[in-house]
Amino acid sequence: MIIWGSRGLTSVVESGQFHCPQCGTDRAFSLKQVRNFFTLYFIPLIPLNIAGRYVECGSCGGTFAEEARAYDPERERQEMHTRMLRVMIMAALADGEVDETERRAIKEQYQDLTGLPVAAATLESEIGLAKSSSGNLNSFVGGIANNLSPHGKALVVKLAFHTMSAAGDLRPGHQEQLTKLADTLKIPRDQYMELIDQLSQPESGQ
Repeated sequence: MIIWGSRGLTSVVESGQFHCPQCGTDRAFSLKQVRNFFTLYFIPLIPLNIAGRYVECGSCGGTFAEEARAYDPERERQEMHTRMLRVMIMAALADGEVDETERRAIKEQYQDLTGLPVAAATLESEIGLAKSSSGNLNSFVGGIANNLSPHGKALVVKLAFHTMSAAGDLRPGHQEQLTKLADTLKIPRDQYMELIDQLSQPESGQ
């Protein structure tokens, strides 16, 4: 009687360093590959298809998608800062212009968010890019909303509101864009209005 079948064998195809999502720091990793083999009498003889690949942390043993090798928390943080800067600029541009009061508000909020000042040249460059785009605050936020946590969504509202209200009362263009943010961010209307009310309070820390 001939006994044949198939089985998966795991091998290491790459090793290196990555930022482990579970450990929260840089660790050694192994990129492992599972390949199916045709077996005869339980002995793997002929390689067949690749069943899958995954990254395994050498410290905690956690397994992750292959893309985890490229995860860079510092780059992600910088990209988030750039997106939030664009949120503030788009919020200011809701009435067609970024005035000096709004510029000051953007600089102060960026400093609070990142701990670093935004360079004047960077700010003006970002304003120019925003002006030349065909979008507005809600179209920009709509493009990043799915990747935002509840905290991230609240941060967007906070930055937009404080930028728009830097000179006092909200202007018509500001009010229109701010009102639409609830739907863009998929925040329930009652929660959104409560957040706006908190942000409206003098010296609000929200």
